[in-house]
Amino acid sequence: MALHEIIYVSLATHEMKQAELLALLDQARAHNEAHGITGLLMYHRQEFLQLLEGERDEVEALYATICRDPRHQQVYAMWEGPVQTLSFDHWAMGFVSPDEAALRDRPGYEGVLSDGLVNAGKGSNGKKILLQLRDDFLRPV
Repeated sequence: MALHEIIYVSLATHEMKQAELLALLDQARAHNEAHGITGLLMYHRQEFLQLLEGERDEVEALYATICRDPRHQQVYAMWEGPVQTLSFDHWAMGFVSPDEAALRDRPGYEGVLSDGLVNAGKGSNGKKILLQLRDDFLRPV
């Protein structure tokens, strides 16, 4: 099994309401569970930052679907490559939609939300942010 990950950023075509985000998450979780994909999705101010991981063919097929999804525009892969282990193996799709207050006092998050997720995702910073979110907010109990 060749494990692979893609970290991408995109801009939603409109500010998504909570009901739309929940529907998107339900759809993503069902698909990902059926295809052995895990990851984390971050949404803030119409921007998405997402890490997808799993079998290479499955991850690449899902990313191609996201690129064609009419809810996304300006989809850009910030990182893509093989991995030895999964970072989010407990979640078909973890999700966080943080606000400034939730991140203000946490080291390493300064400017993430004000600078935009596109800037946070550059290089390996996107993965660092997502892993910190996993460790800080989303650790399974």
